[in-house]
Amino acid sequence: MKRILIGVTYYRPNISGVSEYAKILAEEFSKNNNIEIITARFKKELLKKEKIGEIKIERVDGWQINKGFFMWRYPILSFKAVKRNEIINCHLPSMEAFWLALWSRFLGKKLIITHHCEFAFGGTLSNKLIAIFSFPSHFLTYFWADKIVAYTEDYAKNSLFLKMFLKKVIYILPPIKIEKETRKKKLELKNHEKVVGFVGRIAWEKGLTYLIQAMKNVNAKLILAGPYKNVVGDKTYEEIKNNLGKKIELVGAIEHDNLSTFYKNIDCLVLPSINNLETFGIVQAEAMKCGVPVVASNLPGVRVPVQMTGMGEICEIKNVDDLAKKINIVLKNGKKYYQKRAKNLDLFDYKKTIEEYRVLFLLKN
Repeated sequence: MKRILIGVTYYRPNISGVSEYAKILAEEFSKNNNIEIITARFKKELLKKEKIGEIKIERVDGWQINKGFFMWRYPILSFKAVKRNEIINCHLPSMEAFWLALWSRFLGKKLIITHHCEFAFGGTLSNKLIAIFSFPSHFLTYFWADKIVAYTEDYAKNSLFLKMFLKKVIYILPPIKIEKETRKKKLELKNHEKVVGFVGRIAWEKGLTYLIQAMKNVNAKLILAGPYKNVVGDKTYEEIKNNLGKKIELVGAIEHDNLSTFYKNIDCLVLPSINNLETFGIVQAEAMKCGVPVVASNLPGVRVPVQMTGMGEICEIKNVDDLAKKINIVLKNGKKYYQKRAKNLDLFDYKKTIEEYRVLFLLKN
């Protein structure tokens, strides 16, 4: 039995791919190990200390800065947390991960970095400033790491940070854990109406403005599922809300346990992301496991699930015409893609991911 500390900026009840990734790791490893989470107390109603199942959670107060969180007590609290654990697993990007890396180095603890993405140098001025000022601390965090987990080689070789530390990088696909359909209620749709779906935060890097433009040339309904209220540092909802109506519907965030129901109601999932804040697109693999084909951007890492499975099409980044074309191809040939589902189910078995982490954490000889 090992003592493992997982450091992640936002943990549940926050809804995001990174939060869900950390949650799956914590739940699986808590079965035979002592697991502790150190994370941001991003809502006042959240307890500073809590135990969910066998997982201990410590939430640190602070202020939100764009998509990050500044926690003034993090240096001392993280030192204590690192000291009482054996293995430290940091999930980046994270402005505070530097402290976990520093204390791991100082105290001789094993440090494993899970790289989800990196701060983008595009977008708003605040995004650019955060990317610039976080570079030195992130560089040191990677430099001090014992191993770095990346989703795919395709992304790593195109990553600003990872390509500097390729000798440390291990490629592990993210844990894709999708529950069986839990709700009987279906989305209210017209008979035989085709449905295009999107799952994710309503944020600028997701490329939703291009998707909405593309839908003008697609005979289908578009349903957007994801948090859109108070998305820090982002005004995408304000930009797209005037386009909402009968053809384009925003249903808000969907709990992960209910996502399978959403996937069962759509004919195609689209991931039109426009920059390296998207490194894989876990929702793609979830949809594929439910038999739903995908249209994904031609971004490093993001294009990999379609390349691995053949269950979809890859579209050019920020190209409205090509995006519409690829969506129409998928809608027209849905059965062809569905037939590839069975042979690809094992590719995204979350148990394989857990086993690879188990070896990485040296919990198994």
